[in-house]
Amino acid sequence: MSFQQVGQFFIAAALFALLGILVWKNYIAPKQEVATTPAAFDQRFSDFTARQFNRKGALDWTVSGSQLNHLTDDKGYRFNQVECLLESKENNAPPWRLSAPTGSADERLTSVELTGGVEGHRAASGNQGALVFSTQTMTIQPQEQKAASTDPTRLAEMNTDGQPRWTSNSSAFNLNYNNQVFQQSKVHDHFNRPVSAKVKSDTSQGAQP
Repeated sequence: MSFQQVGQFFIAAALFALLGILVWKNYIAPKQEVATTPAAFDQRFSDFTARQFNRKGALDWTVSGSQLNHLTDDKGYRFNQVECLLESKENNAPPWRLSAPTGSADERLTSVELTGGVEGHRAASGNQGALVFSTQTMTIQPQEQKAASTDPTRLAEMNTDGQPRWTSNSSAFNLNYNNQVFQQSKVHDHFNRPVSAKVKSDTSQGAQP
């Protein structure tokens, strides 16, 4: 074997030894875990509708919205563009329709919180005009027929012309529908005097050129 062949042999052996050392170091080196952000939700529904029925099979309430996310570890739900329809227990009485930009609920839907500005409406029924309602946030317990808000709240009954017959402003409220109890804090009520048909006619004629 020539001197040149011997040199090439030792160079190749050295390279294989170096490669083996590098592979061994890589094998015994502690594995670095890649940091990952846990998922906030594990299920997502678009344009959803959920309905709750009582034991007699009658509809109690309906919740719908543009998007529903179920949080990981069974931490509840988050809603977008949510709308709640609460059925009345009075015969032939219209339901309350509540809407809000965002909302959340616990895992069993025993408590629903509407946030971002809540608007409510109930159609006219009998001698009572349509009712409208507004507040910033609102907590509903559908199964217990309870609702509450600690934000300033406005409630009004509208006449057929879309004008308020009366308004009731408060700093907070609690409603227990089963017991027919409605409690308000720091209430300011205002009753509007009905405008007679003659006054309306005179006003209309006076506005003409």
